Parts: sequence; C-alpha cells; structure tokens
Amino acid sequence: MKVLIGRIEIILAGTAMGIAVIATFLNVICRYFFNHPIYQAEEIATSMFVWLVFIGASACFKEDMHVGIDCLVSLLPDRIRRWVGIFTDIVLILINIAMAYMAITITISARMKLTSALRVSYSFIDAAAAIGFICMAIHSVEFLIRDCKALTSTEDEKGGE
Repeated sequence: MKVLIGRIEIILAGTAMGIAVIATFLNVICRYFFNHPIYQAEEIATSMFVWLVFIGASACFKEDMHVGIDCLVSLLPDRIRRWVGIFTDIVLILINIAMAYMAITITISARMKLTSALRVSYSFIDAAAAIGFICMAIHSVEFLIRDCKALTSTEDEKGGE
C-alpha cells in the first residue's frame, strides 16, 4: 500500500505537468498559427501547476529530496543528532498538520467560487494544497517511526555490549 501511495503522488504530479505543458503548447500553436487562442488554456496550465507543486513537493519530501542545511547538526555526536532528527520529525508533523488544516479550511470556503474561464470550483485547485500537506504529514509520521526505531536499535546495540 505504501508503494502505491508513493507512486500515486508521482503519477499525479507527472500528469499535472503533462497537462500543463500540453495546454500551453496547444494554446501557442492555436494562437500563432490559427490566430485563435484557447482561452481556457492559461487556467488549465495554472491549475495543473498548483497540483504539480503541492503533490510534487510531497513526493520529493517522501524521497528526502528537499534541500536541508545540516552543517551544525552534522557536528553533533551521533546520539544527539538522532534526537535532533526526532525533534525535527515532530515539528514537521505539527507544521504539516497545521498547514493541512488551513488548506482544508480554504478549500471548503472556496467551494462556491468559480474560475472565470472553465467555471470550475476553486476548491478543485485549493484541494491540491490540502492533499499535499496531508501526504507530507503522513510521511513525517513515517519518518518519526523510522527514526525512533533507529534510535532504539542503536541503544539496544550499545546496551548489549
């Protein structure tokens, strides 16, 4: 199931990027060659870019692909470094839950507002942030569990010597 969730994020982000590129490309072709732009193309591309950003951010977060500055943490002893990692995991869980809550609130409040060209609810666009932060909160919990297991396994090894 975890593999499926990870793949869904990558598939959704890739699909969103593909749709944005195709919509933009077709709009350029229609505008310059046929003198008839596709008015909805900009809205489609922008909406898909929002989905790409939030779902892609979650996929990258899961794979630990975001930039981290650990120059100070790397100077710490191994045991303290592991505790700093657990503290960081807890902070990330709290931040992602708070952001997910705010994104859900915005998504719900935007349900009656429609986009100008497609006449689609803004909730569709805003839902990308909610889903992205929920996924990142889940990944943060997975990281916390992983780091706690690593901490206890290290302590068990030292205790058994």
